[in-house]
Amino acid sequence: MAMSLLANCFFTYIMFLPGGAATNSHRMTCEQARSDVANKVAVRAYAQSNGASFSKVHAFLRNSDYELRNVSSADGKLAFVYTSSAFYPSACGVGLPGTDGGIVRVETEIDRDPKIRSVW
Repeated sequence: MAMSLLANCFFTYIMFLPGGAATNSHRMTCEQARSDVANKVAVRAYAQSNGASFSKVHAFLRNSDYELRNVSSADGKLAFVYTSSAFYPSACGVGLPGTDGGIVRVETEIDRDPKIRSVW
């Protein structure tokens, strides 16, 4: 029974193991992903360093275990709402369900240039 329990724990650890050094993708740190202020600062900084490219910011959020949940359109702008995964599996391994830093909103202009205009 002890071996079965150890095997199950090992399997669970492998399933939720962070991406590791083999994946060379940009993502937030665990502290940034779980903080309501730090996640927005990280997204703004990433957008500024990548020419406000929406596709790169989208990939950054996906790599940080955020999922696109909603899109709204108003006044010639699109707002994309991302919510964090409950367990942060690829960014932080197994953890408690996230209650902090769960939502990031990214706004672009659709009539001119689809670059990131604001993050809140």
